Amino acid sequence: MNKESEEITIKCAFCQGKGIDPFELLSSLAKCQVCGGKGKVVVKKPIRKCVFCQGTGVYPGSRLTCNVCMGKGVVTIEEPVTECIHCQGSGKEPESKLPCLLCKGKGVIPIKK
Repeated sequence: MNKESEEITIKCAFCQGKGIDPFELLSSLAKCQVCGGKGKVVVKKPIRKCVFCQGTGVYPGSRLTCNVCMGKGVVTIEEPVTECIHCQGSGKEPESKLPCLLCKGKGVIPIKK
């Protein structure tokens, strides 16, 4: 297995590894919709902290899962990369709270070989 396809298990960012819905939207016993109640998620390497949600797994200003990292708090990045020239690495569209259209909210874009 090569490095690019290696998978690792990390703590679920959305529920902070507790396995329950952190906002108790359906009930205080509802399972986390990201990890399915396991408290952990599997991601492909190489990974970086999601700049759009700051690694929380929560869409900024809401109680929804981040649509950039899908609530995992990290994103898979195909290296080598450079900072996104459109959002200056913030992952956000300038003058908007939406994910950057160029880097898809990751804050970086791949360097073409």
